[in-house]
Amino acid sequence: MNWLRKMRPVLIVIGLGLAVGSLVGARALTHGSGSDAAAKGGADVPPPRAAGGPVVLGTVDTDPSPVDYRLPSVLQAGTVSKVFVKDGDTVEEKQPLYAFDDAVPRANLEHARTAVALARTKVKEAEEGKKQHANKVEVAKKGVEALKRRATDANNLVKLTRHLAEESFRLNNAKPEEWDAKLQNEPAYLDAQSKYTAAFNEWQVKEAELSALQTVDTQVLVEEAQAAVKEAEAKQSLAQTMLDLYVVKAQTAGTVEHLSIQRGSTIGQLSRAPALWLIPTGPRVVRAEVEAEFAHRVGPDRIGKPVTIMDHSDAKLTYTGTIRRIPDAFLRKRGSAENLLGSETLVLEAVIDITDHAPAGKPPLRVGQRVRVNMGQ
Repeated sequence: MNWLRKMRPVLIVIGLGLAVGSLVGARALTHGSGSDAAAKGGADVPPPRAAGGPVVLGTVDTDPSPVDYRLPSVLQAGTVSKVFVKDGDTVEEKQPLYAFDDAVPRANLEHARTAVALARTKVKEAEEGKKQHANKVEVAKKGVEALKRRATDANNLVKLTRHLAEESFRLNNAKPEEWDAKLQNEPAYLDAQSKYTAAFNEWQVKEAELSALQTVDTQVLVEEAQAAVKEAEAKQSLAQTMLDLYVVKAQTAGTVEHLSIQRGSTIGQLSRAPALWLIPTGPRVVRAEVEAEFAHRVGPDRIGKPVTIMDHSDAKLTYTGTIRRIPDAFLRKRGSAENLLGSETLVLEAVIDITDHAPAGKPPLRVGQRVRVNMGQ
């Protein structure tokens, strides 16, 4: 018993020590784990709720978001021939960024231009042929008229020689019923009849030739040639478009980052790394990830209200913003589709306009930076 009385103070001190140690350990596991994980580069851990509203994680972004530039969709692979920019360069919309070896499409364009020139020559030939055809028709008409007059004159000569022969038959007291037989023995009449037959046949032949010429629609040939020009021009335009695609241009004004190519680099459809990233020029936003447990506290009535944005690793660095949009759909976090072990957590992605992403006396909020947002101000 004396031994127990002597050990009682020691046991009390040990018990109190264990109790204090348990409390300290619990605090470290709950409130201190997020900061430690962030300091060690671990996964994001949602922060504890702050006064005034839920605190959620978010990412600083541009609107529209940064764009990665790769191989044009028309190519399976390509060799970079020129790089027009470097990291940190500010570019304007449609400004060239880099180009691929374009020997093949340039040759195709030259071939298409030659085809257009040839097609235009065919149009001129068709138009000239139309004029020549019209002249042929006019000449043929005059020839038909001339042959018609010749046949008429020959027919008049036949009538005249017949009349003279019949008058001679009458004076010689030949019977009228014998005149037709006697005419077959009259050289002058037979010669006139032969000339009339020849003139008449020639007239008919020329008449047929004129009809054939008049049935030809030479305008069809002109229109066909003109259609061939349009087709050739369309192919030339396509060839020019294909050539232009070999020069990758900025689709918006912005800043070049993470340039990973140089002259001679080869890019394929399966290349994982982009050639470069373009950070669009303009104001910054925060895409806040509101998880389901906080969704009921972030309703449409919060749109247009101010919020506080805090640096992910230093809550003392604060910035202000305004809620622009709160969506109606829970979706997977951005970038999770690209991660083989992406999170299946669904969130509401609220868009927050940052009042000033680079205020005086504070480090700027950079694109891609993780932050915490107090949605209740």
